[in-house]
Amino acid sequence: MSDSAGSPASGNYETQVGDVSGAVHTGRGDVTPVEKIEWMAERVRDSLQRSLPADEQMRAELREVIAELTALQAQMAEWQEYHHLLHEVLAAFSLFHARLTPFGEGGFSAAERQALLQNWRPCQDRLDVLVDFAEEVNYIGSPFRREGRELRGERWVVEIVALQLLFEDVLKEDNPSPGSLLELAEEFHSACHRHLALADRKLQTAVDRSQRLSTCLLGGIV
Repeated sequence: MSDSAGSPASGNYETQVGDVSGAVHTGRGDVTPVEKIEWMAERVRDSLQRSLPADEQMRAELREVIAELTALQAQMAEWQEYHHLLHEVLAAFSLFHARLTPFGEGGFSAAERQALLQNWRPCQDRLDVLVDFAEEVNYIGSPFRREGRELRGERWVVEIVALQLLFEDVLKEDNPSPGSLLELAEEFHSACHRHLALADRKLQTAVDRSQRLSTCLLGGIV
């Protein structure tokens, strides 16, 4: 996913996931370097570790809370990535759908059929990236698996891949029906939007839970 960049006046501040660099907004109109925030966080962490009670139950509870916060952050990252990839699929498919709409029930010429296959290729490429992602998820469901035409995994990927296979079956026919393609196109378009909405809701739920848990853990300390 692309990084965002901007001047302080625009309210956009560059960050980078992983090897963090750039600056963060402090909420008061100024910008604090990420490196300084990390340095302060490490000092606070070390101080908290030294002051933790010897009570093993308390330590175990703290580990559980931190593990839950880490899992929620991972969920947010995966839902955000899924939303981005599905949006890319939908953007490519919208172009294909627009080129498909003018055709009536008269069928396609050989040249038109070949053009349809070429126009479908960008959709296929983006769907392949989505599937690669779904095969590696850890926090938002079971990893996607495909054996032939048997699909296993979460509905948010299984349904889309199933429609992809149906779509490609029709495209490969010697005389594909424009009506069938348009019907499948509407179904595919609808499914993508439903799952985009799902990703939005799941992402917001994870954000809300993370904020509540962070407040319970850290609220009132200072």
